[in-house]
Amino acid sequence: MKKINKRTFCIVLLSIICIVLIVSYGIIIKHHVIKKQFSRSNVELSKNNEEDVFKIEKLIICSSANATDKSEENNLSDLTLYQYTDIAVYINNGEELTDKNTIKELYIDNIELSGNNNIGSKSLTYKKANEFGLKKEIKEPKDNNDIYFNVVHTNEESQNANYDEPTFFTDCSNPITLEYLNYGIKTNYKLNEDSKISFDGNILESAGISPLEIACKVKFKINIINNKNEKYSCPINFDIPLDDIYSGTTMKAKNTKSEKYVFFREY
Repeated sequence: MKKINKRTFCIVLLSIICIVLIVSYGIIIKHHVIKKQFSRSNVELSKNNEEDVFKIEKLIICSSANATDKSEENNLSDLTLYQYTDIAVYINNGEELTDKNTIKELYIDNIELSGNNNIGSKSLTYKKANEFGLKKEIKEPKDNNDIYFNVVHTNEESQNANYDEPTFFTDCSNPITLEYLNYGIKTNYKLNEDSKISFDGNILESAGISPLEIACKVKFKINIINNKNEKYSCPINFDIPLDDIYSGTTMKAKNTKSEKYVFFREY
C-alpha cells in the first residue's frame, strides 16, 4: 500500500478547505442579495402605495334560492334546487378623474369557493347590473373561470355595449356585479299539490336544507390596470350570509373599512 505524500495531502486538504469556503461565501452572498432585493422591493411597494387611488367603498350582498322544474308535466314533481347570492362591489376612485384613477383593464381571478361539503356545483360569474337581486330561472350552472370586463370609455361605447357580457365604466361609476351560484343542492325534489311554498329561501327550509350544509366562503381578486398602465389589485373574501335565508330574500351591506379591502399597486 502506497503512503500518501505529505505535500500531496496538504494540497488536497487546502483544496477542500478552499472549496468549502467558496461555497459558504457564495451562500452568504446569495442570502445577502436576496435580503437586499426583498428590502428594496418592500421600499418600492411602500412608495407605490403612499396614496389610496382605488378603494372598495361598499359591498352589497343579496341572497335567495330558487328551483328548476324538470318534470315533463311541469307539475313541480322533479325540482332541482339552487341557492344564489348576487354581489355588488362599489369602487371609490376619488372625485377628479385622471389617467391614474380611471380604468383601462379590469379582470377577476384567483376565484375560490370553499364550502363545508360538496353539496351542489358552485360558480362565480358576471351578472348584469339591472338584474341584480332579481329572481331568474337557471337551467344549468356556468363554468367557473376568470372574468374579464369590457371597459367602456365613452358615451358612444356605452350605447353600443353588450351588457350581457362583463362590462365596466372607466370612471368606476357602476359597480362590479357578480353572481355566486350553488346549483343542484337538492335534486328530484317534489312539492305536493297543496304545498304553499314561495320560490326563494323558504324552499330550502321546506326541503330540509340547513344553511350550514351550503355555507360557503367566497374568495377572489379584483385586478385593475389604469390609464397610466399601473396595476392595482385587491383580494376579497367573505362568508356567504345565509343565517336568515329561510326568511326569503335577504340583502346586506358588508363593512369594507378593514385593511383587507385595500387596493395595492403591484407595478
